[in-house]
Amino acid sequence: MYTIEIEKQCSCVIKSGLDKVMEFETREDMYNKARVLECRMNQEFCMTHFFDAVDYGDKIVIHSSLRPADDEDEDHIEDAGTLVRNSNVVIGFDASEPSPKKAGGN
Repeated sequence: MYTIEIEKQCSCVIKSGLDKVMEFETREDMYNKARVLECRMNQEFCMTHFFDAVDYGDKIVIHSSLRPADDEDEDHIEDAGTLVRNSNVVIGFDASEPSPKKAGGN
């Protein structure tokens, strides 16, 4: 018998209804399910934890660790206009150069 064990159950794991231990007839079934769970948990759950499925032969344990904090404040998103105004980039046109239309463009 092959098993997948979820090491620590955060509130998202509990809310998901996943069993703490799952049993499988074949190693391939266990391995495939563990990879799907690892991916799903990292994409759909709370984003507080990072989940990593570690293969120990007859058992795969899904470990969790705290995700590193982002350097930027996630709640503070600037619009494009604000980003341009606050940047050091100067966008302008050289009046001495012909416009693309005059230079042979359509």
